[in-house]
Amino acid sequence: MSSRFGLPLGILLMIVLAACGSSSASDAPGPPDIKYGRDVCVECGMIINEEKFAAAYTLGDGTEKTFDDVGNLIRHQRKTGDVIDPDRTWVHDVETVDWISVTRAYFVATSSVTTPMGHGIVAFSDEGRASSFASDVDGEVIRWDVVFALAEHDGLIGDHHTEMGDMGGMDHTDDNSSHDHGDG
Repeated sequence: MSSRFGLPLGILLMIVLAACGSSSASDAPGPPDIKYGRDVCVECGMIINEEKFAAAYTLGDGTEKTFDDVGNLIRHQRKTGDVIDPDRTWVHDVETVDWISVTRAYFVATSSVTTPMGHGIVAFSDEGRASSFASDVDGEVIRWDVVFALAEHDGLIGDHHTEMGDMGGMDHTDDNSSHDHGDG
């Protein structure tokens, strides 16, 4: 009698175990629900107004952190030492405003685009659109690991960017620097 129930019970047990094993990816939290015009960036304290530049991550304990642009996300992580999981870190496609995981995003860093805090990092969900945009602004398409690793070293996340928000993302030079361009 046990052999008659053993096979169906074994199959049922395998189905239950398989379902439990695959649930980790589907249980991963999605991006937060930002209330644009009301919620604030945890890095700078300013209201998040522009959906296309917003970014966010969720920590292992479930704490959600929201930002007005990608640069502030990286700046905040550098300051706090938060351990962030790329699968729980999101940005918006700058054109479609759809949330995308940073692992699936194609980034272009450029001073040709004014982001809320002047970091000039925009994301796309499609490599072709990112490449077309990059060629229009003389930029380069890069992936998250490169953005995250190089942002601080290339000056994309420097302290001067808080002043750049009102400067259209243009390069900031000190008042004492020379502006001689060889014109004469």
